[in-house]
Amino acid sequence: MEDYSANSTNDMREILSVSEVNKTANDFINEAFPPLWVVGEISGFKEYGASGHWYFSLKDSDSVLSCSMFRLQNISLGFKPKEGDQVIIQGKLSIWHKTGRFQLIANKMELAGFGELLRKYELLKNKLKDEGLFTKKLPEALPAIISKVAIVTSAHGAALRDIISTLNRRAPHIQIFVSPCRVQGDGSSESIRVALKRVESLQQTEKFDVVIVSRGGGSIEDLWSFNNEELCRYVSELKLPVVSGVGHETDFTLLDFVSNIRAETPTAAAEIVSEGASKLKDYLDFMSDSLNKKMNILINNFKEKIDFLRKLLRSPKQKIQDQYLKLDHKSEQLNLTFKKFIQRKQDGLEKEKLKLIFNSPKNIKDKGQDKLKEINKMIHKQLTSLLYSLNLKLNNFEQQLISLSPKEILKRGYSITYNEKGKIIKSSKKLAGGDRLVTQLSDGKVQSKVE
Repeated sequence: MEDYSANSTNDMREILSVSEVNKTANDFINEAFPPLWVVGEISGFKEYGASGHWYFSLKDSDSVLSCSMFRLQNISLGFKPKEGDQVIIQGKLSIWHKTGRFQLIANKMELAGFGELLRKYELLKNKLKDEGLFTKKLPEALPAIISKVAIVTSAHGAALRDIISTLNRRAPHIQIFVSPCRVQGDGSSESIRVALKRVESLQQTEKFDVVIVSRGGGSIEDLWSFNNEELCRYVSELKLPVVSGVGHETDFTLLDFVSNIRAETPTAAAEIVSEGASKLKDYLDFMSDSLNKKMNILINNFKEKIDFLRKLLRSPKQKIQDQYLKLDHKSEQLNLTFKKFIQRKQDGLEKEKLKLIFNSPKNIKDKGQDKLKEINKMIHKQLTSLLYSLNLKLNNFEQQLISLSPKEILKRGYSITYNEKGKIIKSSKKLAGGDRLVTQLSDGKVQSKVE
């Protein structure tokens, strides 16, 4: 093993972290390898519920390749691979810098059998397109109003029932001719071509406006009959307009591209064929409704005019009766007005009477006496409150005087000492030996002599 350390110095070394090494390797692989298509067998498949990402290995007899397919890419696949499935994957090689794991990040995935059919489909599609078969029949060739339609499909399939039900509902006047055929399996493409030839041979007498070629949905294998090259070439040359109603919304066959128009489903094919007649029927219904509405308006207007004129043509007796009614009504109004006037005057007199009673001398005197009584009660109440407050203050002063009297002070253990002349001794410095003293206690006096 070659040693590089002997020929390098610390200043010349470029030391990388593990993350930098992994990221550098990942960048190199991304630049060096374009997106690859890889075929192999699914192994160790895991789906993480929270994220929806897929992690698995792709293996053959000699090697294993780690793979990841994120939710944004796998959500539109339409299938979930299982252990042992042979698949074809398109993706980019990379290195996950966290673990240094070499892996393929998948963008697309196909089952191996489906991929081969899809390859054949694309090759034939490009071939027919380059020859101009896709532009021979145009949508504009469909008649605006269709009266007779030929249906090429299985006689026992749900597609035929859906088409007939839709036509009967939207345009019941359309005549229907069914040319049955096989729509799946060996020989089905030839059976479809034979059914179309049958329609073409009857065209001179039946005068078909359009042909619907149809069947229900299925896998690419189920619909493979409609990708037959000979069938597509025959339809592109057919003089009759053709509507292709094969499969569901997401199913496409080569027959769709060589027909005048593609319908997403058999029911949609019937809707396209009946659209003009349905619009015409809607237009006729609209015009019929509009005409009925206008006629009803005219009739109602004439009825109103007749009723108005009938009211004007009244007999003299009716007019006299009307005048009697008006007179009675005016008389009743006059009586009611007079009664209201009398009532207003009576109400005014009652108000004036109440004012006189309220302002009479006796009422004023009674009110004055009541007011004097209230004032007397208030003065008596205030005097009582004032006397009570003064008594409380006197009692308080009395208690303070009692507590400050000498007798009360002596009762608390104090005493007063007098000299022979009866003066109170306030300091011991004023005493001399032989002085006679008298001490006043709470319950008597005590005589003493200073030694």
